[in-house]
Amino acid sequence: MTKRRRVESAYRLAGCDRPPFVPAIYEHKAFLIGRSPSQVCRNAELLEAALERELALYDPDMLVVGLDVYNVEAEAAGCQVTYFEDSNDVPAVSSAVLGESLDTAHLRAPDPESDGRMPLYLEVAARIARRYSEQMIIRGAVSGPVSLASALAGPERLLMALVEEPEGARRVLEFAAEICVGFGRAFLSRQVQPIVFDSRAAPPLLSPRLFREFVLPLYRDRIFPAWKAVGGRHLPLIIGGNTTPILEDLASTGATQLLCDAGADLGAFRRRCAEARLALRASVDARLVHSGPPQAVRQAAMAILRQAGDFAGLLVGCGVVAYDTPPSHVIAIREALEDFSSRRP
Repeated sequence: MTKRRRVESAYRLAGCDRPPFVPAIYEHKAFLIGRSPSQVCRNAELLEAALERELALYDPDMLVVGLDVYNVEAEAAGCQVTYFEDSNDVPAVSSAVLGESLDTAHLRAPDPESDGRMPLYLEVAARIARRYSEQMIIRGAVSGPVSLASALAGPERLLMALVEEPEGARRVLEFAAEICVGFGRAFLSRQVQPIVFDSRAAPPLLSPRLFREFVLPLYRDRIFPAWKAVGGRHLPLIIGGNTTPILEDLASTGATQLLCDAGADLGAFRRRCAEARLALRASVDARLVHSGPPQAVRQAAMAILRQAGDFAGLLVGCGVVAYDTPPSHVIAIREALEDFSSRRP
């Protein structure tokens, strides 16, 4: 079974030879080729080389073209991003672009084809897709509206506005959603499926009430319909943390795959995804993957498989792999999947 067929079968809840292996490799890509995240995220050749190394070493069932995933659109929209030339720290947004008024009228949504580093990621995604898309699904990393709006306005300013200035907050979120839609469409035009990251939308950063009122409509009525209209089929919504309190709303967003991060209720996610016919990615805790040892990582992956391995829509991965994680810790998850599958009747 090819990687593409395995993942497509999981998305259809049709069953496959084993659950797809989808580790969250972002800044760790740079480690794999002995470079810093700040070097790789700004250089197309290095990013492409890191993706090739990720594929060769870990043999994942999908590749995600992304590294500092919450910075790219924010920088293209005018935020300052700090790069670290002498360390392996991950680049980060260091200044917002909006003032106290939260007025977006003076801002222009960046053009993915020309602004900031967006074209770099599109070009690398296109190269990788030309090489591998028949064998496997290639994904392009997109910042979700809450995380992007937090960068544009500043996280504390946005959270305060959601409560005290809801119309201002809504304007920023809608502007962020416009950027999200545009970047995802640009990936889709290159036969690359967008994967949207929005962990600032997770409780307790955002209450379930605020998620339902401000965020759910953006995904349900705007982002996912726009992507599906131009060929989006395998569309994960990745929100880390314990998202069990917003599970019902997550299932209503229009995403075709949800994430059950470490600490969330896997049983509840499995039941709801089965009812909604949604694929589900379950994750080994990123802290354990970083610290190891491999046997402990393998045991954690087997615990997931014992609880949900018979769910036909299951994918298995981990939280974001830290830069300097020993590769054997990541490989232990894949080994658990292979072992689990070999024991099936």
